[in-house]
Amino acid sequence: MKWLRAHIIPVGIGVVLVGALAYFGVEQLLLNSKAAQLNDPNTTLVTSAMSGSDEAKGDSPTNQTTVPSLDDYKVAADMPRALYINKLNIAARIMPMATTSTNSIQAPINIHDAGWYTKSAKPDQTGAMFVDGHASGATRMGLFAYIDTLKEGDTLEVEKGDGTRFAYVVKKVESVPKDSVDMTSVLSPYDAGTKGLNLMTCTGTWLPKEKTYDHRVVVYAEQV
Repeated sequence: MKWLRAHIIPVGIGVVLVGALAYFGVEQLLLNSKAAQLNDPNTTLVTSAMSGSDEAKGDSPTNQTTVPSLDDYKVAADMPRALYINKLNIAARIMPMATTSTNSIQAPINIHDAGWYTKSAKPDQTGAMFVDGHASGATRMGLFAYIDTLKEGDTLEVEKGDGTRFAYVVKKVESVPKDSVDMTSVLSPYDAGTKGLNLMTCTGTWLPKEKTYDHRVVVYAEQV
């Protein structure tokens, strides 16, 4: 089980996006407090995260054992509908995510879904599309359990609501201490003026007092 590896092996993907309410405080995907929210420079975006209560929902039996049907999932024509990463056998819904009352970017309740921050770019738009997800739940792997294994040159695809697919190539994968994540970079394309896709989840060592992991994995990709 992924959660066992996170506790037993020092360097392993832990819970992100990770028995019960306290355990799932992990999935807070904490970013730093220095970054400005995209559409409002006066609002500080402090996290990419779910609240503790939402994390607990993410570990419910239904949300862990039932993989949502991608075929039945529909969104507006210009919105991201699905994420495909063949190397990791990922074909998942992309759910729209807003911010919480504490200026945290929400993450999906279901550990099998990806979450798109709605104030970030849409597919085929200049800028960065920001997508977060769970590395694991309390009892099984989550969607982003192995995104840290992606390498420069690997490919990803995003499908819009109208069925159009766009390919992205990985430019950089980094693991960053949770308090050192540069939110401005995370919400920006790897190369200025391009059409980017940035993924994020948790990794590293479990911090019991903070109920989170000490690092974040960020994958920067660019549309080709």
